[in-house]
Amino acid sequence: MKRLSLLLGFALIILLTSSCGTIYQKIKYSNKDIQISNPCEGEDIDFKLISLIGDKEEQTMVLNCRFINRNVNKDIRVGGNFVCYDTEGVQHGASRTQSFDARTDKKINFSIELQGKVLPKKVKKLSVIAFDIDNCRIELRNVPIIWKKIDKENK
Repeated sequence: MKRLSLLLGFALIILLTSSCGTIYQKIKYSNKDIQISNPCEGEDIDFKLISLIGDKEEQTMVLNCRFINRNVNKDIRVGGNFVCYDTEGVQHGASRTQSFDARTDKKINFSIELQGKVLPKKVKKLSVIAFDIDNCRIELRNVPIIWKKIDKENK
């Protein structure tokens, strides 16, 4: 009986520790400190910030987002006029602009790889990230970075 209780206790601990990262990530991205400016919301493009993931070992970051085209079907370019500063005042560029065949009311996920190395112990958030989605200027402020070790084999 003691073995069974001990085994169930270990299983519960493993389950809780594996789900804590997901809970922590959701809490961090429901943070009211993050400010998102999207003047096109509801009419042309709806935008959602999914996450800003930092790789501890590589000291790089990837911004994950989603948009929905509320207009007619068209090609939409993402990432133009990119501006990004961390809390240390260092400017970061983006990997490239991307083009998507955006159908009306369909979700499109995209990622932007940020250029430049960052020290995880010093930089916990990005002060500002701004870029264009089609003719709409998106601006994000106070975006926390979720630093973790990213497994290269499962990437």
